[in-house]
Amino acid sequence: MTTSFLDAHAALQSRVGYGTLGVGGRLGYEGKDVVVWGQTFEHALSTHAPARVLYHLGGASTRFQCSVAFNDDVAHTSAWADFAVVADGREIAAARGVCAGEPPRALAANIAGAQLLELVVTTTHWDSCHTLWLEPRVDGTLNELPTDTLVDCLGFSKIGVPPALPVAERCIATLVSPGYEQLLDDMLGSVVANGGCPDAQIVVFLLGTSPACEQVVGKYRAIPVRCRPVRPIIIGSKAILYSAARVLPARRILCLDADTLVLDELGPLFGALDVCRPDAILVGRESHEANAFRDLTDALERIYGGQAGDVERILGEADGEGSYPLVLNDGVFAGTREALLALDATLRAMPGTVQWLNERADITWRNQFLFNLALARLGSGVELDPTNNLQTHTAEVEVHDLSLRPEVRWQGRRVRILHSSGNGRHRHPQLRGLYGDVAEPIVGPGDGDGYAQFLAALRPWLGRHGVPGLAQTFYGAQDGQGAPPRDPSTFPVLALLHYVIRASGCVRVFETGTANGVSAACMAAAVAHRPGGRVVTYDTHVYPGAEQLWSALPESMRGALEPRRGDSLAGLRAALDAGERYDAALLDSVHTEEHLWAEFELATQLVRPGAPILAHDWRWLEGIQRALDRIAAAGYGIVRLLGPGAVEEERGLGLALIENRS
Repeated sequence: MTTSFLDAHAALQSRVGYGTLGVGGRLGYEGKDVVVWGQTFEHALSTHAPARVLYHLGGASTRFQCSVAFNDDVAHTSAWADFAVVADGREIAAARGVCAGEPPRALAANIAGAQLLELVVTTTHWDSCHTLWLEPRVDGTLNELPTDTLVDCLGFSKIGVPPALPVAERCIATLVSPGYEQLLDDMLGSVVANGGCPDAQIVVFLLGTSPACEQVVGKYRAIPVRCRPVRPIIIGSKAILYSAARVLPARRILCLDADTLVLDELGPLFGALDVCRPDAILVGRESHEANAFRDLTDALERIYGGQAGDVERILGEADGEGSYPLVLNDGVFAGTREALLALDATLRAMPGTVQWLNERADITWRNQFLFNLALARLGSGVELDPTNNLQTHTAEVEVHDLSLRPEVRWQGRRVRILHSSGNGRHRHPQLRGLYGDVAEPIVGPGDGDGYAQFLAALRPWLGRHGVPGLAQTFYGAQDGQGAPPRDPSTFPVLALLHYVIRASGCVRVFETGTANGVSAACMAAAVAHRPGGRVVTYDTHVYPGAEQLWSALPESMRGALEPRRGDSLAGLRAALDAGERYDAALLDSVHTEEHLWAEFELATQLVRPGAPILAHDWRWLEGIQRALDRIAAAGYGIVRLLGPGAVEEERGLGLALIENRS
């Protein structure tokens, strides 16, 4: 198989702490070469930390390999850095604490199916941090149009079909060609800032060759799909988006023109697809007056340079499509993958499209009439409120506030998606560059909102169990019964537990006292996204409610749970004998002084130094308080959380956080 050295290919984006990105054996500053242990390298990436370098793989590679090191001109042990390999926003391999002067450290990762590969170097010692990726390589060939191609449904372009795009629940797709990178920058920036869907996959169809467009795609960690024009690039080239579902495996797809600005959350638009019939395509009206056009034939004659007989010629056999009353604009449209596949198939089945497009080459937007005709034939168009595709070439808007999220109003209503279309593109110059001028937006899905997923499972479980279901949880009461939470919108005490575990970087956690499994599920949500994430939970009894709750969790969280039946002390001793190690512990089983002390002594040996050990119920039981006093006397730092005196979220149980100083 072909091997591609990354330094021989242009990065989508690169940022280094000093100088420039060094490639081909050059340091990128001071005219120096890469030298490690006296050896020079023909292939290397020199990335003075802190640094990030992003490449598009297109799903065509399966393995990344390199070695990491410092250049020889750095004094031994005077600098250190962490190297991380990130694929599609998730860290998949790392070399921690690499020091100047040490031999090159090998680093390899499975990148099968990855679209984007990012090499990241961080440090707290920036001076002379000459960090290197030596012979960084992947299998496969980069930056080429895939051999598997698809011509769009109107014959304008050839789309390179990526070999392995990841399946997504939600996808936002757009199209850009050379010269429109500033529009793309602002549009993608508005999606990131205002769209409220960080989990959505962002795909940019790149029509033609444009390094500037590639840079914008890299800036937002979008997935590029490269296309070649078959005909001259015109407005009609956006037929690529009509065929997007042939390329994108996402369940729900939103297509946006590059000249749109997203000014409000997109969640309601995606959500609308769940309550519409499966074949529905959500799309806004052309012009915002309901009586602007009588029907498609009226629009055909007035804005597309056609005549009534054209409908029959295009379709081969008409069935009243010209009388369809909904005349639509294709700047914003959304549908399930199945609905958009039907759109593509319907357009391909029209025998007269190419001839009709060619008859009036001066009317470059004729593609939009064909889009309308396909929806009329399918009967699948569902009209969006005009504020979801407010077109500035037909409507006047007022720009009120640019301080944070721009406030744009039309007829007194707040605009959700502004479409700077046609001759309206140059109106409202104050909106240009609002997002494109931001050099480093915060982008990417991260590791997801595990706490929200936990709550999504907890709420229906509580719906069946009610307040008694909270007994023996962080929301129990001192009488052993459940207690209504003060704030059931977020369950802040469970949120505290979740984010202590997640923010501490924990991978493996153990708990004593499973009970009904709420705290174990909460912690599983905090670690399941990490490779090897595990919550081991001990109890002598089996609680049916625990299995019921856990069964409602996402598969990754269920898989992170490992219940162990039996006495906690015996179980912890067995874990210690087996060489197990953990990143945190929650002690919440037998609430006596001696039992908690014994559990704590074992926890200090099982949990890594500096990591948190949590103990529940310190306000409730004197035995717990006495055990904590012994722990403090032994030299451990304790923070008693959820104490009295403020507005109390839970009913006097309390949570203690102990730093493991062993």
